[in-house]
Amino acid sequence: MVAERVVKDLQALGVDLEEVPYERRGYCFDGRVQREGILGVAEAFDQHGYFIEDVLCVDFVNELELVYHFNHWEDPRRFSIRVRVKPSDPEVPSISSVYPGAGWHEREIHEFFGVRFKGHPNLAFLFLHPEIEAYPLRKGHVPIPEEDRKVLEGRQPEGEEESFWINMGPQHPSTHGVLRLLLKMRGEFIEEIEPILGYMHRMQEKMAEVRTYIQYYPNTARLDYVGPLAFSMCFVGALERCCGVEVPERAQMIRLITLELNRIASHLLWLGTYLLDLGAATPYFFAFDDREAILDILEGLTGSRLTYCYYRIGGVYEDLNDGFLQKVEEFIGRMRKRLKDYDELVTGNAIFIGRTRGVGVLPKEMARRFGVTGPNLRASGVGYDVRISEPYAGYRIFGPEIAVRGGCDCYDRYLVRLDEIRRSLDLLEKAIRRVPEGPSRAERIPKKPPEGDVYFATESPRGEVGIYIVSDGSDRPYRLKWRSPSFSNFVSFTELGRGMLIADAVATLGSLDLVVPEMDR
Repeated sequence: MVAERVVKDLQALGVDLEEVPYERRGYCFDGRVQREGILGVAEAFDQHGYFIEDVLCVDFVNELELVYHFNHWEDPRRFSIRVRVKPSDPEVPSISSVYPGAGWHEREIHEFFGVRFKGHPNLAFLFLHPEIEAYPLRKGHVPIPEEDRKVLEGRQPEGEEESFWINMGPQHPSTHGVLRLLLKMRGEFIEEIEPILGYMHRMQEKMAEVRTYIQYYPNTARLDYVGPLAFSMCFVGALERCCGVEVPERAQMIRLITLELNRIASHLLWLGTYLLDLGAATPYFFAFDDREAILDILEGLTGSRLTYCYYRIGGVYEDLNDGFLQKVEEFIGRMRKRLKDYDELVTGNAIFIGRTRGVGVLPKEMARRFGVTGPNLRASGVGYDVRISEPYAGYRIFGPEIAVRGGCDCYDRYLVRLDEIRRSLDLLEKAIRRVPEGPSRAERIPKKPPEGDVYFATESPRGEVGIYIVSDGSDRPYRLKWRSPSFSNFVSFTELGRGMLIADAVATLGSLDLVVPEMDR
């Protein structure tokens, strides 16, 4: 297998590596390397076809620890590689030359923790603003030194003869949120893209440090408000893994049903708004009509239509109410009929095909280097799905059939999401017939997790959601870091969009299905 081969290469590079229990930690290999060796480590992973999942930082006061997560599509055994540096000398080689997607995580770490990444082409502010006085995620008040502030302020965009800069956003109809893109144009063609994020940044990860685990439940739904249950599942799943809590089978099946309903609702919202971006109004009303039917079902169970707070450590807040399973069955029949309408209205529509086929081609190799996941990756011919590679909830009992297309373009990203709605309906049909009797929540739940760290991943409608929690044994996280699929998917656009017509950029950006609060956190 691939993991065994890369283990040998890492050991040859001097990485102190050990195998750890995935069931309790969420990763299979834990390694430590001196900072000078991290670039060679990244090159070793790259040679074996690994993608970069996340790069994060933990402030242990006396030391700053950088954690790099690498994973593989065909051999999904996660590696956690750690580099420790002194706060007085926080410089580490950048791996952006190997994994461009990691470069964006490095920018985030630089502005929140003050770690400098040697060789990075641009460590300017990504989420924060120039008036910030200290590094926000450090444990104490650490002012930003003047020399670092100059780096954070970045370079001013310079035009050349026959080129100019324009703003797309922050409130542009096709960005679906306050997302700003600074575009360097030559005529109608894009030469360079500089994202400016953070307009909706709420310090979600800092909030986790000052709230108990129970108090943080509602926050998980405020990240991806379109598909919040995947984030909620990720949070409770990490704590269940850390505490060794066994979830009753009934609760697992309830989670699966609600997750798949939420997935369909998210895809429907994307479908309606994406087509509206491209000038088609009628399917928008069809999609929102179908989505309302799902929201009615979930509201009857959870009491909420959007930001659900339904999952709990060990199960769910309340058991199924009368008529829930029957309503789900009725929706399955309704949605299968409606899919024929979408095919007639959209799939064969000549204008839609002209705007999307062959546009925004995302090659498999580019997706790997940026850490793209979810339907965007599966439309590029890669059948990677966390529900299969790391099953959780009811997916341990039976998982979905993965929808894969190979065209790599906007049109195939549309087809994959439509296919996923069909697969989710099949999964729901199996699940509602498999819900067993029994408790909907574990009886004994620890009040505090033990000391240590844990990683957990789920498959949201946009791709892999990841959460990394460092516990010091108290009732609140020492450090909590979210892996946002929208962020990793979005940064690929900085390379994908070069040379593109601005009209095609609108089609491509919409096809990625971005949720801005999830990116900003």
